[in-house]
Amino acid sequence: MCTSSADFSHYTTACVEIISRINDEESSIQDLVCKTFYEFWFEEPCASQTHIFKDGSCVPLELAKKTEQVVEMLRRMSSHQTLAVVIKRNLALDFFPQSSKAAGINPVLLASVRRRCELMCKCLLEKVLQVAETNSEEGEGRMLPYVLLLHAFCLVDPTLCAPASDPSQFVITLQPYLKSQSDNRVAAQLLESILFIIDTVLPLLRKLPQNVLEELEQDLKQMIVRHSFLTVVHACIKCLCSAGKVSGKGASGVEYLIQLFYKRLDALGFDNKQQVGRSLFCLGLLIRYGSSILHGSDSNSRNLDVASSINLFKKYLQAEDFIIKVRALQALGYVLIARPEHMLQKDVGKILEATLSAHTDARLKMQSLQNMYEYLLDAESQMEIDKASNGEVTHSVEGVHSVSVAAGAGDTNICGGIVQLYWDFILGRSLDINEHVREAAIKIVEIVLRQGLVHPITCVPYLIALETDPEEVNSELAHRLLMNMNEKYPAFCESRLGDGLQLSFMFIHSMSGVPPEVSNGKAQARLFNNTKGKSDVGSSKHARHGVARIYKLIRGNRISRNRFMSSVVHKFETPTCSDSVIPFLIYCTEILALLPFTLLDEPLYLIYTINRVVQVRAGTLESNMKDFLHSLQGNDHNGNDNGMVQPDSERSRTIDGINIISGELYGQQNDLNMNPMSSRDPHSISRSDLQKIQADCLAAGAVQLLLKLKRHLKIVYGLDDIRCQAFSPNEVTKTVESLSKQSVPFIVNDINIDPPNTYEDLLRRYQDFKNALKEDTIDYSTYTANIKRKRPPQRRGGKAGRMMDMGDEDDEDDENWGYGVSSRSTKTPRGRGTNTRSRQRL
Repeated sequence: MCTSSADFSHYTTACVEIISRINDEESSIQDLVCKTFYEFWFEEPCASQTHIFKDGSCVPLELAKKTEQVVEMLRRMSSHQTLAVVIKRNLALDFFPQSSKAAGINPVLLASVRRRCELMCKCLLEKVLQVAETNSEEGEGRMLPYVLLLHAFCLVDPTLCAPASDPSQFVITLQPYLKSQSDNRVAAQLLESILFIIDTVLPLLRKLPQNVLEELEQDLKQMIVRHSFLTVVHACIKCLCSAGKVSGKGASGVEYLIQLFYKRLDALGFDNKQQVGRSLFCLGLLIRYGSSILHGSDSNSRNLDVASSINLFKKYLQAEDFIIKVRALQALGYVLIARPEHMLQKDVGKILEATLSAHTDARLKMQSLQNMYEYLLDAESQMEIDKASNGEVTHSVEGVHSVSVAAGAGDTNICGGIVQLYWDFILGRSLDINEHVREAAIKIVEIVLRQGLVHPITCVPYLIALETDPEEVNSELAHRLLMNMNEKYPAFCESRLGDGLQLSFMFIHSMSGVPPEVSNGKAQARLFNNTKGKSDVGSSKHARHGVARIYKLIRGNRISRNRFMSSVVHKFETPTCSDSVIPFLIYCTEILALLPFTLLDEPLYLIYTINRVVQVRAGTLESNMKDFLHSLQGNDHNGNDNGMVQPDSERSRTIDGINIISGELYGQQNDLNMNPMSSRDPHSISRSDLQKIQADCLAAGAVQLLLKLKRHLKIVYGLDDIRCQAFSPNEVTKTVESLSKQSVPFIVNDINIDPPNTYEDLLRRYQDFKNALKEDTIDYSTYTANIKRKRPPQRRGGKAGRMMDMGDEDDEDDENWGYGVSSRSTKTPRGRGTNTRSRQRL
C-alpha cells in the first residue's frame, strides 16, 4: 500500500511499525526493513522526476516530498537512533542478497544513495530556514524534527553536512540559532542537536571565517556559564574545544573557564550543592575535551596539573551530600578519560573499586559504570579515527555499533590493561540487585567483547545468569551476546554452563530480598519454587525461561544438548553441604523438568543420564544409612535383664544422651567432636560420623529429586519402561519420532531433603529413600491415561502403595527401628546384613 498509493493515509504509521523491527533478532527481518526503506526513500526514481524543482530549491520536488515523509515519521518516534541505523545500512547497501555482495555492490548504486542523502540534508537545511522565518513563536518545536534528522545523518557520516561545494555552509547557517534565549526542554534538545552537528563538521573544515569563529566561541562561553540544562553545557564545552582546535587559539578560552570554575569552588566550599555540582561538572569536561589543547600551552597555571585536579575531586568525594559526591565522581571520570594512565594508580584504583563494590550506593555505582562506558566508547572512536587515517574510513553510530574490532586489538594500548584490572568488579555489577546498575554493566560487557579486550569465556557464566533477569532489556542483550559467542565459540557455553547455573541461582536469591542468614532449606525451597506469587520478580519462572532460551541455542546439535543435560544432572551426584544446596538442587530439577523438548530423543537421554547416577549412588547411600541406623539402634536399645525394651520416656532420654534429639544432629551443637554420653551408654558419635551421615542424607535427597523428575518425564511424555530401556545414546537416530506431551504440573515440595534433626527424622529419611527406590521400579506409563482424573494419593493406598509392601525382606526390620513398643518390637531381628538389591533402572 505504501508503494502503490502515494496518498496512503496510514503511510507514517506503517513506517513507524516497520522501523521498529530494525533490531529484530532475525537478521533477515533487519535486511527486509532496510530494503523496504531503500525502496521508499533512497532508490533513484525515473529520470523525469529528478528535474522538477519548486520555489527556487536546489532539491528535486520528489526528494523534498520523501524528506517530509521521513520527518513525519521521526515526529512519532522517541529517538532518532533506529533511523540512524537505517541510514547507515542504506549508505553501505549491506542488506542486498548474498549473491550481490559476493559479486560486489555496484558503485553506481552506492554513489546514487549518497547523493540522495546529501540532497536530503540540503533540503532539511532549507526547511530549518523556512520554519524559522514563518514561525517565530513556535519555531523551535516545528524546527526540532528537521534538526533531529540532520543529527541522524551527521551521526552516520558527518561529511554529508560538509558538501564539497561549500563545506562551511551548515556551520554558518546553524550558528545564529545558538543565541536562542529559550530555556525549556524542546529548546535544549534543539541546541544539543545543532551543537552536535557543528562539533562534528568543524574538524572537517580547513578554515572558517574568523568572525564566525569568534562569534561562535563567544556564544558557547555564555551558554556554558548561564544555561540551566547540563546536557547543553556538555555539548557547548565539547564544541568550544573543537572550535579552539580549528582556530589554533583555543587554549586561552579553555584556561579562562577552568580558572573561573576553580575560583567558584574555592568561594563555595561545600555550600550551595547545586552550584558546586555544576562547577565540578564543567571543570571535569573542560579538562577532558581541552586536555590536548592545554597540553600544548605554555601556561604553568594549576589548571594544567591533572594530579591536583584529581586531588580536588577526591576532596569532594568525601562530602556528605550525594549530589556533590556523584558530580565529583563524574568529574573524576572525565579527567580519567583524558588521562587514562591514572586509572592504573593505586589511590585512584581504590576509589574505583570502592564505587563498584556491592554495598555502595546505587547512584555511585551507576556513575562509576557510566565513566567506564564513556571511556571505552572514547577509546573505540579513537581506534576508528586511527583506522580512518590509514585509509579505512568507518563511521560508528552510538548505541548501535556494528563494526567489530579484532580480538586483542585493545591489548595493544592501555585500554586492555584497564579493563582487565576492573573486570571482576564490572562483572559483579552485572548481577547487581539494582536493574539500572545491571543495565549499565552489561553495556560495558557488550563493548568489551566487541573490542576483544578480555577472554570471552570469563563472562559466559554472567551472561547465562543474566538470561534470567526479570528486566527484558537486560535479558535480551545477554541472550544476543550469548548467541554471537555461541556462533564463534560453541564450546564456551557448554564448558561454563554449571558456573552459569550457580550464578543464576545466586542472582535470583539476591533479587528475592532474602537475607543471607536465612538458611532454612524448606523456606528457601518455597521461595524459589513459588510460581504463583503476585510480584515475585525473583521467581524461578524467569530462570526457566532464560535457561530454556540457552537450551534452544544448542538444541540443534545432539552432542551439545546432551552435554547440557548431563552437566546439570551431575550437580546431583556429590552435592556439597551448604545453606543454599537444597534450593539449588530444586532449582536445577525444575529447570530440567521444563526444558523445551521437541524430539523424543531428548527426554529419553535425560532419563538415561538419571539412571546412571541412580545406579552408581543409590546402593551405597542406602547401605550407609542402614549401617548408621544399626549403630544408633545398638546404642538405643538398652533393655532390662529380662530383655524387655524400656518405656518411651526412658528411651527418649537415652537418645538425648546420644545427642540426637535434644542436641539435634547439627546446627545447635558446637561441641560435636566427642559428645558426653549418658551413663547408660558406652558409645558416642564423632563429628566425622555425624558429617558423613548428613552428607549421605543430602545425597539421598538429591537422588530422590532425580527419581521424582524421572517419574514426571515418563508421565508427561508417555514413556514406558520398555521404551526407556531400549534407548541408547550412541545409536544414530534414523527417523524423527513425534513428541506428544501432557500438561502435568511438576511439584517437588513433597520431598523432604532437609538434614535430619532427630533420630526419628533420620529413620523417616531412610524409609522415604527406600520407598522412592521401590517406586522407581513401577512402570508409571500406566498412569498416563488417567492422570487428569487422579486424586491426591493417600499415604498408603493405590497400586504403588501395594507394590511398596511387596517382597522386601528388610521391610520388617526397617519398621522395627526406633518406633517405640510395637507388635514387632519384641521379635528377634532377622539377619541385618547389608543386602543390596540389584535393580534395573528403567
